[in-house]
Amino acid sequence: MSAIPQPNETPRGWRTDLRDVAKLWTYLRPYRSRFFLGIAMLLLAVPLGQVAVFLTRDVTNQILNSANATVEQRWDTVVRILLIQAGLWLAGQLLSTWREVLEWYVSMRSTLDLRLRYYRHLLRLPMKDLDQRPPGEHLYRATADMVSMFRLGNRVETSTPAGQMPPDSKEVQMTYYYANDVDPFDPGVMGVLTRSAPLLVETTYALTWGGILLSLIDPMLALLLVAYIVPFAWVSQRAFNQVRFAAFDFKTEVESESAVLRDSLAGMRTLKALGRTAGQRKRFYEAAGYARRAGIRLFLELVKTQNLKQQGLRWVFTASVYLYLAKRIVDGYATVGDWVATALLLEAAQMPLQNLVQLSQLLKMQLVPIRRILGTLNLEPTIVDQPGSVAVGTLEGRLTFDGVSFEYRPGEPVIRDLNLELKPGEHLGVVGPSGAGKSSLVSLALRLYDPAAGAVRVDGKDLREVQLDSYLNQVASVSQLTYLYPGTIEDNIRFGKPDATAEEVDAAIQAAGVADFLKDHPLGLQTDIGEVGSLSGGERQRIGIARALVRNPRILFMDEATASLDPTTEAKILGVVEEIRPGRTILTIAHRLKAVVACDRIIVLENGEIRQSGTHQELVNQAGLYRELWLGQARETA
Repeated sequence: MSAIPQPNETPRGWRTDLRDVAKLWTYLRPYRSRFFLGIAMLLLAVPLGQVAVFLTRDVTNQILNSANATVEQRWDTVVRILLIQAGLWLAGQLLSTWREVLEWYVSMRSTLDLRLRYYRHLLRLPMKDLDQRPPGEHLYRATADMVSMFRLGNRVETSTPAGQMPPDSKEVQMTYYYANDVDPFDPGVMGVLTRSAPLLVETTYALTWGGILLSLIDPMLALLLVAYIVPFAWVSQRAFNQVRFAAFDFKTEVESESAVLRDSLAGMRTLKALGRTAGQRKRFYEAAGYARRAGIRLFLELVKTQNLKQQGLRWVFTASVYLYLAKRIVDGYATVGDWVATALLLEAAQMPLQNLVQLSQLLKMQLVPIRRILGTLNLEPTIVDQPGSVAVGTLEGRLTFDGVSFEYRPGEPVIRDLNLELKPGEHLGVVGPSGAGKSSLVSLALRLYDPAAGAVRVDGKDLREVQLDSYLNQVASVSQLTYLYPGTIEDNIRFGKPDATAEEVDAAIQAAGVADFLKDHPLGLQTDIGEVGSLSGGERQRIGIARALVRNPRILFMDEATASLDPTTEAKILGVVEEIRPGRTILTIAHRLKAVVACDRIIVLENGEIRQSGTHQELVNQAGLYRELWLGQARETA
């Protein structure tokens, strides 16, 4: 059963995490001026907002405690202070808005750069690296990991002893899932630098300013705040660790449930044909039950963390502060304005403190997709043009395997010290049992892999010493299953040569027999593949051959190109191959020997070694593996 790769919770050192984050800075560097300008906006906006709150103390005192001033004088003073507050608030809002625009711009641009670099890098990786992971994981890293970030989630709002509700925070929310379709300001994986790092600066900076302003009212208030931060952070960190693990468990179970549903829909014909619907229904019920229980555990952990631990500590702290301040007011050492300003400053400090704790958890979760992305980017491409490589020029078509050995896994050779030469214009057939190394020859000839020993040469030049594109532009390959891309039939044929002329396309469709079935479609070459429905295997293969022929290749590889076709369609395809033989070197890999009967020469591979070589008639007339295969297939046909 397929599943989305899960986050790796293996502990890692902070130095390793910092190195990973530092690598992301490469993609942020072109926009660093805007990034630092946003930080500057942040450093200006935070104290403006805090000072505006602090001035509430003077507003209250001017209204309540200025008994010697007239009403008009008190009112004038209050209006002036309110205007100053309004100016500070407006300036802070403008700076914050400007900062968010800069942050959004830097996030989008740097994430796009990273995505483009990742895609380019993926195309440069050798097949041996790409094969180490299933295609779905590469897709997941390039999409979900790249454009989504973990967010922390909606906290439960609980009033303080003063009866106030804590202010909303759009900066840090508490969800625990990938949410690129929920938060319109989701910055993607680069958010660890463009969003989380500035938030970390902002929360720490806001706490610092809160402590400074509280000390101006009463130094003991600042000490109480510092004393409160330590146990709050410690308890919250431990609690959120449990929440994070519960969230990952919930995510895993939900994805398992989705996998059962996905597999059921994809394999519905098999389920019904085998009468396994009841068993699959049981699997889905079990998966849904596990997901529900994991969801309940996550909810309970959130309730314990937010409602009991965090809000409990917060209530005890605020109650202690208000009791202390009330005693000071009663004793005549503080004013009502001190009370009001303290209440507002405490509320303003509570959210940065809570955000600071949650941000530390957020950063841990954001590092998970970053590790996966960097895991791919850290792979060094090996199938690349070497320094001093030369263009091959127009190919003669001579292909040589000179003492070639090859293995996919160390110690398990697929090809052993193989020596083989295809002459220009020769049609060579390669047959043998499954696992003999037939398709590996084509992979080596296309330089999808490099040999472990020996060399593959074209026109006498080692493929590792030539410019790969200059070679690949003159070869073409048709595999067992032709992949059709979205678009029209003509688009799929032109995929082999986008700048092909109309005459070249027409020649390719005539030679490949595509014209024979185009008459069944009113739009002809402009027929959309998606609207055709299901093309037959023969039609798909003919499009694949036309895609190869439009390149006018000097070397053509046919890798089991007719293996999945019925005998009639196979005969037509083989006829097409015979018609296009002149002037080309052709290597045909086949399991069914009928596909190589007309070859100039046939080699028989077994365990990565050449066991026999000759024409069809020569090999049939001599004892050996080829004759056994031929007679066996003849009996099956009979």
